[in-house]
Amino acid sequence: MPRREGVHGGGKRRGEREYSDLGIILRSYKLGESDKILRVLTREHGKRSAVAKGVRKTTSRFGARLEPLTMARMMLHVGRSMDTVKQVEIETSFREVREDLDLFFHASAMVEMVDGVTQEHEPHPELFDLLLRGLELLKEFPVRALFITSFFGFKVMAAAGYDLRVDSCANCGGAPGGGDASFSLHLGGLVCDSCKGGRYREVGRLITVRAPSAGLLSWMSLHGFGEWPEEPPALATQRELGMLMDRVLEHWMEREFKSRRVMREMPGGGGGRAKGG
Repeated sequence: MPRREGVHGGGKRRGEREYSDLGIILRSYKLGESDKILRVLTREHGKRSAVAKGVRKTTSRFGARLEPLTMARMMLHVGRSMDTVKQVEIETSFREVREDLDLFFHASAMVEMVDGVTQEHEPHPELFDLLLRGLELLKEFPVRALFITSFFGFKVMAAAGYDLRVDSCANCGGAPGGGDASFSLHLGGLVCDSCKGGRYREVGRLITVRAPSAGLLSWMSLHGFGEWPEEPPALATQRELGMLMDRVLEHWMEREFKSRRVMREMPGGGGGRAKGG
């Protein structure tokens, strides 16, 4: 995606050494005795690495504001390899999400997805807005965390240009059929009974998807992130959908998602509180 030079809200223009932007802190690393390296997803300047100097000192004026998941207005100075944080004005801390273990792992899964599909310095405001909305939904509807995370993954793939085919056969374009369905990781969608019969090598390995989960996939393709089904999906359906999205994302990105693996190993599969409503 082409880099945008001019932005709204005090953004950096060609030749300028400092810029202001909204940023969500994806993760942080210790550097030396008092500094931190931050991975920040900014709305208009893409993913950035930045040094926050002296923030681990007890006298630091904004160290406590630079926790992962925090969304803030940041002033950064452009460096050769990494930027430098000059000013921070917190917008939303998402402390409630960060301090709840279950919600934190769901949020970490969202962060890992976005980190995996974005490139350094390439703006993608839609993904920024999706991540911000995802964190807001986790904070507001904690019992829906499992569904929120799966829905988020579905929309992240669409925003990155990889729409899942769930309303028609991903191989022939026909109706996917009723009842339990079959999902092709290779084709990125559901396949009909005829195409899954082995005549087409293109479909690859198939995953059986129960009818309620297939219906929920279709519903997600037609609704915006943050909307809810009229009938809350059963917990078993949410878990099946979450496992499917894990496999789809890992196949597409060719790597395992560590945060989702940890969630699956937690009691209740990382969705023990999810009750659908």
